[in-house]
Amino acid sequence: MQGLQEQVRLLRDIRVALQNDDYPAAIESLEQIVVLAKEREDLGAAARHLGNLALTYYRSGQPEKALTTFNDALTCARADNDRLTENGLLGNMGNILREMGQHEQAIHYLNEALLISQEVGDKRGRGIWLSNLGLVYDDLQQAHHAYEMHEQAAAIARQLYDQPNLALRLGHMGNSLVAMGQFQQALPHFEEAAELYDQLGRRQEMALRLGIIGNLYAHIGRLASTTEEAIPSFKQALDYYERTLIIAREMKDPVSEAELLRGIGRVLADAGQQQHAISYLQHSMTLFEQLSQPQKAAQVKAMLARIRK
Repeated sequence: MQGLQEQVRLLRDIRVALQNDDYPAAIESLEQIVVLAKEREDLGAAARHLGNLALTYYRSGQPEKALTTFNDALTCARADNDRLTENGLLGNMGNILREMGQHEQAIHYLNEALLISQEVGDKRGRGIWLSNLGLVYDDLQQAHHAYEMHEQAAAIARQLYDQPNLALRLGHMGNSLVAMGQFQQALPHFEEAAELYDQLGRRQEMALRLGIIGNLYAHIGRLASTTEEAIPSFKQALDYYERTLIIAREMKDPVSEAELLRGIGRVLADAGQQQHAISYLQHSMTLFEQLSQPQKAAQVKAMLARIRK
C-alpha cells in the first residue's frame, strides 16, 4: 500500500514538474519511480518510465544521457516482450539522433520502429516515423526518398482523419518537391495545407503556407522565357502576397509585413511596374528600419537604387 501511495505521489510530482518546465525536479522523480518499478520487477513500467526520463534528459539539454537511458528502456521493454513500448522507444531514439545530426543511426532506428509499428498495427506511430524518416532524407538532400516517405505519412493522416498532421505533412511534401526543382508540382500541396490550416483556425500557419505559395509563383515567373509568359505567375504571386499581408496586419506581425512588402515590390519590378514597386519597397525599408534590422533595410535600399537607375 505504501509503495502504491509513493508511486501516485511521484507521478503527480512528475506531471507538475513537466507542466512547469522544471526538468531537474522531473528527472529526480522519474529516477525514483524507475527504481520502484524495478524493485517490483515490473519491467514494462520501468521501460515506459525510462522512456519518459530519456525524453526529459533530452529536453534538458543532455542528449547523450538521453540515448543511454533509451537503451536501458529498450532492454526492459524487450525483456518484457512489450513490442508497443519498444516501437515508441525506437522511434523517439530515431528522432533524437536526427536532431543530433546522426542521420545513418536515425535511419536505422526509425526503420526498426516502422517494422514493429506494422507488426503491432500502430498506424498513427507508423505515420510519425515515416514523416520523421522523410525529414532525415531531407537533411541528407535525398529529396526523392524524402518525398516518398512524406507521401506515405500524409496518406496515413488522411486515413486517420488527422487534419493537423495532414497539413504538416503536405508541407513536407511540398518542401521536398521544391528541393527537386519541381516548383509547379509543389503548389497543390501547399495550397491544400493552407486550406486545412484555415479550417483549423490556425491563421499563422495558414499565412506561412500562403507566403510560400507566393514565393513559388514569383520564382516560376522569373524562370519564364519572356515577360509575357511570366505575367500570369507574377499575378498569382501578388494575389497570394496580398492575402498573406492582410493576415500579417491582422496579427500585428510587422516583421512578416516588411518581408511581404519587399516581396510584392520585387515582383512588381520584375513585371515592369517600377513606380508601384518603389512605393512598396519604400514602405518595406521604413518598416525594417523601425524594426532595427539595418541589413535588410540596406538590401531594400539597394533594390530601390537599381530600379531608379
